[in-house]
Amino acid sequence: MLLGVPASAQVLQLSGGSSTLLGGTGGEITAFFPESTLSASAGFANGHFVFGASDTFKFHGLDVTAGDRNFGYSFDGAGLGVSTRGLFVQRNTRNTSFAVFVGSTGIGYATPFMVAAKAQHIGAGFFLQHHFDNGLLLSSLAVIDGGKRTAVEGLSYRSHSLHLAGSGGLLQNQKYFSGEADYQPLRSLSFSATHNDYFLAEHLTTNSLSGFAALGHITLQASVLDGQYRLLKTTGASAGASLRVGSITVRSNFYESNHRILLVHMAQEHFHRWTLSGIVNQLQGQTSYAFGGGYQGNKISASIDHSVLFFPISGKGFQQTTTVQVSLRIHDTALNFQTNVDPMMRVQYTTYASSYVQGPLSGAAMNSHSHSTGGKFVIAGAVVDEHGQPVEGVAIQLQGGAVVYSDSQGRFFARVKHDKPVGLVVLLQEFAAPGRWAVTSCPVEAAPGTEVLIKVRREIAP
Repeated sequence: MLLGVPASAQVLQLSGGSSTLLGGTGGEITAFFPESTLSASAGFANGHFVFGASDTFKFHGLDVTAGDRNFGYSFDGAGLGVSTRGLFVQRNTRNTSFAVFVGSTGIGYATPFMVAAKAQHIGAGFFLQHHFDNGLLLSSLAVIDGGKRTAVEGLSYRSHSLHLAGSGGLLQNQKYFSGEADYQPLRSLSFSATHNDYFLAEHLTTNSLSGFAALGHITLQASVLDGQYRLLKTTGASAGASLRVGSITVRSNFYESNHRILLVHMAQEHFHRWTLSGIVNQLQGQTSYAFGGGYQGNKISASIDHSVLFFPISGKGFQQTTTVQVSLRIHDTALNFQTNVDPMMRVQYTTYASSYVQGPLSGAAMNSHSHSTGGKFVIAGAVVDEHGQPVEGVAIQLQGGAVVYSDSQGRFFARVKHDKPVGLVVLLQEFAAPGRWAVTSCPVEAAPGTEVLIKVRREIAP
C-alpha cells in the first residue's frame, strides 16, 4: 500500500511529528480515493514500536473502517477512548448517531500525525445517541475491553434558558457519575453548576458553581470550586470584572485557593488580525509582569496565552500557566507547534507537519490558487460540517476574485478595501480538502466585522 496504491490515489496526505504530551514520534501516509481512504502509520510510542493501517469506505449509507481506529465518544462529561483493531461501522443522521465495533482492543496511540494500536484483548463496543424534538438527548455507551467493562447512560434536556445533563454507570469497572446544570434567564445573565468524576492514577472528583453577568461594556463573573484526589482536598474561589472600550479590554481577577491569594490584571487590544496583552500578577506580596498576544492569518497563526487554571491534583489550586501555539501554512503544507499543561502541571509539547500531494487522479481545478490581497477591513468566518466540526481546506471566493482557504480550525480571514458587504461563494471544485463536498448553508454576502458561518457536507468520504 505504501508503494503501489498511493501512485493511483486522488490525493496523498503525508504527516509526521513528535509529542511529549502524547508520548511518541512517528508519521502517517494517507491515500484518498473518490470513494475510500487507505492509511498507514508507524512510529514509537513510549519507547515501543507501533504501527497501524486502515481502509475507510461507504457501504449502503454506512461509514465503515477495517483496521485500526480509535473508538472514542463523550457526552455530558462522560468519555472513553479505546484503541481498536477490527471492523468499525458508523452512521449519522439528522437525529441519531450510531457506531459499533468488533475485533481487538489494546494500547493505542492517536494523534494528528499517527494512529496506531497494539492488540491485547478481544473487544467490542456500541454507541447510540438520539435527539428528540422536545429537547431531550439520550446517549448510551457500552464497551468490553478485555476484563474492563463500560456501561454509561446519559440524558440531557435543553430549552431556551435551561440545560440539564447527567450521566452515570460503570466506566472501565469503576462507578461513575457526572452532572451539569446551566440556567440563563437573560442573554446577559447565566449560572452554572457541575460535578465530574475522573479516573487518573486515583479517583478524582471536581465540583463547581459559577455565575456571569454582562452590563453593557462591563462583564462580571464569580465561581467557587473544589476537588478531591486521593485524600487531598483542594478548594478555590474566583471573581473578576472587565471593561471593554472600543478595541481595548481591561480585566481584573481575584483567585483564592488554600489560603493563597492571586491578583491578575490584564489590558488587551484587538486590531485587525493582531491581539496584544499586558499582564500584572500579584502573589503573596510579589509583583511580576508578562506580555502575550497573537496573530491570526491565512498562512500563519501564532499566540502566547497566559491563563489561570484550577489544579486539584497538585493541592495548590489555582496556578498560572503559559501556552504557545504556532501554525504555518504554505500552499498544501501545514506546520504546527503547541505547548500544553497536563493535569500534573507539567508543560508538554506537540509538534507535527502535514502536506497534501496531488495524485494522478486529481483534477486540474486545484493547480492554481489565488489568495486574499490588501485592504484595511477584515472579513472573518468559520466552516463546519454537519456535525459542527471544523473543516480545513475549504475554498471561499470573495467578490472581486480573491480566494481564501479555511485553516485547521475551520477559520478563514480576508482583507477588503471598503467597509461594505461583498459577495461570497464556496468553490467546491477548488477544495484543498479531499473528497466530494456539498454546501448546506452559506450567506450570499459578508460584511467586515461580522462573523460568517458556512456549513458543508461530505458527499463521499475521502
